[in-house]
Amino acid sequence: MITIRQALLGTLKRFSCLLFLMSASTAVSAAPTAINTPLSRAPLDDTSHFGIGATTSITERPFVGVDSQDEGLPYFSIRYKRFSVEGLDAGLDFFKNDNSVFGLLLTPRFYEVKSSFADDGELNGIDTTHRTVFAGVSYQYQHALFQVAANALKDVGGESDGTEANLTVSRGFNWGDFTIAPSLGLVWQDGRLVEHFYGVADDETAPGRPAYGEHSSLNYQAALTGIWTPGKHWHLLAVVKEDYLGEGITDSPIIDERSLTSVAVGAVFYFW
Repeated sequence: MITIRQALLGTLKRFSCLLFLMSASTAVSAAPTAINTPLSRAPLDDTSHFGIGATTSITERPFVGVDSQDEGLPYFSIRYKRFSVEGLDAGLDFFKNDNSVFGLLLTPRFYEVKSSFADDGELNGIDTTHRTVFAGVSYQYQHALFQVAANALKDVGGESDGTEANLTVSRGFNWGDFTIAPSLGLVWQDGRLVEHFYGVADDETAPGRPAYGEHSSLNYQAALTGIWTPGKHWHLLAVVKEDYLGEGITDSPIIDERSLTSVAVGAVFYFW
């Protein structure tokens, strides 16, 4: 008989393969927003659980000629001992105490663009980039009044070879079956990442579109996450997020939006 441990480890292996298949896909039609929250299950909770769901999102893109895009994503909520998956983030805990946890993180990124995204050919001549996977270290601290999450990640999906660092502070408010959590965050992206996804190479230049190389960027985020648990097995999720891009990105000639709004909703069914 297959044990719970074997079933969960098998699911995690298939999930990791799914992330890499997503990063390698060349048939991407849009860039989604992943609902990325540990609020449905506390990160310091050791209780084993298994949930599967789906999300859909509308996301504004910063590129010239590109408006909002929509796409659906799967959502996983899994915990078995030191292994966890929340949304599309897979983690392995190395150290944990009563109020903090440190470990590894594997997470997808949806920064991709291709010329067909633009309505009137504004991106013609721009090489296609693809969604990818980042991996690195993650730290979370749970205070009585707030939660801090920080991570340092590197592109391991064969796209940019760039790095990214994130710091987010959030606070949850509970009213019965409802949880609301505002959050503020900083995202630093190095020059290799910015050049690959937002830059202009010498062979991509055009009239009014000069070359644009390596420039790091410090971006800002504000989000409001909501979770409703109408029953033992169901969690309904919603996120409204605002990204404010730094000058390292917005100075690029293929970027014409600094402030980007994303809305995502989803549902997760917990089997246990």
